[in-house]
Parts: sequence; C-alpha cells; structure tokens
Amino acid sequence: MRIRQFSHPEKLPNTPNHLLAFDLELANSFRTQPSVICMVGIGSVNPETGQGETTIASITCREEERELLLWLMDKLEAFCDKYQDGELVSFSGLDNDIRWINERLERLEIADPQDTILARMPHRDLKVEFFKRTQNGNISLKKLEEVSGISRSSTVSSKKVSYVLTDLVRKGDPEEEVPDRLHEYLAEDVYHLLVIQNRWEQTNLDSFNLTDTEFHTSAVSLAKTTRRFISSPKIKNGNKRAAEKIRGYLGQVETALEKSVDAGHFRNFKLPAFPDLTLHHSEFERIRRKHETLNKLEPVDPESGAYRFQERLFKPKGALAVVQDNGRLLLIRRADKLERAAGYWGLPGGTVEKGETPSQCALRELREEVNLHGEALRVLGSSLSFSGEYELFWVEVRVEDIETLHSNQAEVAEARWLTPQDVTALEPLIPGALEGFSRFLGPEWNGLPLPQGD
Repeated sequence: MRIRQFSHPEKLPNTPNHLLAFDLELANSFRTQPSVICMVGIGSVNPETGQGETTIASITCREEERELLLWLMDKLEAFCDKYQDGELVSFSGLDNDIRWINERLERLEIADPQDTILARMPHRDLKVEFFKRTQNGNISLKKLEEVSGISRSSTVSSKKVSYVLTDLVRKGDPEEEVPDRLHEYLAEDVYHLLVIQNRWEQTNLDSFNLTDTEFHTSAVSLAKTTRRFISSPKIKNGNKRAAEKIRGYLGQVETALEKSVDAGHFRNFKLPAFPDLTLHHSEFERIRRKHETLNKLEPVDPESGAYRFQERLFKPKGALAVVQDNGRLLLIRRADKLERAAGYWGLPGGTVEKGETPSQCALRELREEVNLHGEALRVLGSSLSFSGEYELFWVEVRVEDIETLHSNQAEVAEARWLTPQDVTALEPLIPGALEGFSRFLGPEWNGLPLPQGD
C-alpha cells in the first residue's frame, strides 16, 4: 500500500476542525469478480495553520483491499479520538462510498458494518445538503465546484482514473504503483469538499432551485413508469386486484398533473397515497422509489422557507402533437414564410390559446395544420422551445383516420411519416427534437445520434 500526503495553501476559516472529508476510487470493470476499492482519500483542516491537508492511500492488487480498509478504519478511529464530535463530509457518500465500504467490510469478514466507527460517525453529504437547499437532486461535484468558484489543476477525468485503476488490478502486479497524477486528482477531490464546505453558507444556489418544469418531468416519469408496469403481462394477465389499485393510483396522478399544468404551477399539486400492496417486482419498487422522491418535493408555503420551486410554467405555453402509426412518426416542415422556425422539420403544434389546455391545443393545431382529427391520450412531458421562449408540452394523440391528412400550405410546406432512421437524415431538424424523441417516444428512439456540442 502506498500513502501520499498533500498540504494545500488556502486557509479555510469557515471549515471546522472536526470535519473529515473523504472520497474513494474503484477499479470497477469486472464482470466475474467484485470491483476493488483502489484509492481512499481523507482530508481535514490543520488547526495550527488553518489549511487543508489530505492523505491518499492506494493499492493495485485485489488482495490488498483488506489492508486499505483497515487503514481507513484506523484513521477514522484516530480522528474521533482527537475530535469527539468528528463528522464525515463527502459528495454522494451516503449513496455510494459508504455502501461500497460496508459491503467489503462484511464480505472480507473485517467487521459487522453496524459496529464500526463508520456507522457511528455523523455524515454530512454535500449532495444531500444541496438537495435540502434547492430540492433539486441533479448536481455533480464538478458543477458544485464551479458554483463555489473552485478551479481544478488536475486534468485527469474520473473515467480515466477508473480505466487506469482497472488496468492495474487486472495485471495484479504488487510492484505496480498508482500513478502520481491519480493521487493528485483524488487529493483535489477531497480538498475541494473542504473548500465547498468553507464557502457553503456564502454560495448562492438560488439558480439551482427546482423548477416547476423539472417537477412536472418527475411526475410524468412516475406516471410513465406506472403505466408501463400496468401493461406488463404479470400484472395485466395475473394480479387483477393489484392492477386495479395501481390503475386507480395512476389515474389520480394524471388528473393532478393535468390540473397543475392548466393552472401553470404546482402549488396545489397533491400526490395520491401509494397503493397498499406487497409485490415482489423490481419495476414496482422502482415506482415506489419515484413516488417517495416526488413526495419529498411537495410544494409548501414559500414564506416557510421550504418552498424551493422557481416557476417557469408561466412562460407562454405551446403544445406538440405526437402522432405515431406503425412505428412511424408524423413530422411537418414548417412553411418558409412563418415568423418562427421557418423551414424547420418538427412536430405539428403551436401556441396554447387562452382557456385551452395543452391537449386541446395539440388537437386544434393538428386539425388546422394537417387536417387530422383524433383523441389526446396523455401529456408525455415538457421541454423548452429552442429559443427558450415557450414551454412546449408533448401530447400523445391517437388519430381516427390518417388518410384525411392534407397540409395547410399557409403553415406547412410538407408532411411525412418517418421512422427513427429517417428522422436522423432530416435537414434542417428543429433544435432539441432528437433529445425530445429520446426522452418521450420509447426505446426505439433512444439510440438516435444526438448533436454534439462545440
């Protein structure tokens, strides 16, 4: 086992001495054997200098993992002997790092995870803290570093770290050492946790507050997963009682969604009670987890300080009609003389008029643009128009008779039924269309090559 120590120049006056930051890296590309924790980093503030200090321990052989874990447990014990109120700081450690460590403590018969110092120490997870402040769980350490004004000197990526460590473990040569650049990378990771903590109270996270649009997307995802589960053979043809309960739950979710979309906000959204069922099915558990996550985001009075939504549904609303027939999707090329998106290929649709719901708008635009009549089935989700001006609701529509299709030349230059392969060759395709197809239209659309950024 190799150990390297680092001292960092910046003083961290707002980071208490009793905080111990930690992070780890794994060699994780193994199919027949468990992954291996190859690097562990810990860091704290030196009370004499006020500066952050980090220590990185690394191994390259599977057989040394026990030694690495024992080293970590000893360090935690020593830290808590020094600071009786010792507390861990990590990024996503509750979801990942601690779970990985506990699994190995048990598998390698080092200790019962419930009896270790790791179980006794309080844990401050910055990803969880970010969620508490914003109600938004979509954050990465890199983004949190940017928000906190932290720049990296290391150019190594986390993917590169994993590749290198995996290759070292595969070789299994005890003489091999983890390269210095990987020690430096992990030392920065750990140190930056201390810096973020130091700047935490002064960092403005308001721009990350969960938006009504993001809340809507989460609710739509819950409904979509529930709908798919109901149609599965095990439920559809087997447990009729369970199917009835879940179908009733889904109806309540979709009704609450529709009312909130019509209102333009989610202040009155009420998630129905989850079905009282015991089903040993992974998809049912997935629905339960989505329900629990969404339930934590229930809007409350802004004056209480718990309300974190930024309303974006007040943007002008638009609706897109999603019409499919035998694996083909109806797309139109907008007339060249139109004010917005002239000449672009996209879905039929337009602006929601006063008093209309997105579903009603989608049906109206479908009639006006291509002379198709149908029934709105459900709102699949929402996205911003490529200009950012409009909130677009994707409405799935079942058409009565596709033979009535006839383009209104004032608005539509051309209309086609296209497969996923056909769509990728269209030019010009309205920006954001492929991303929307991938999000909302099912697995056959998930593999579309998305445009690459500059």
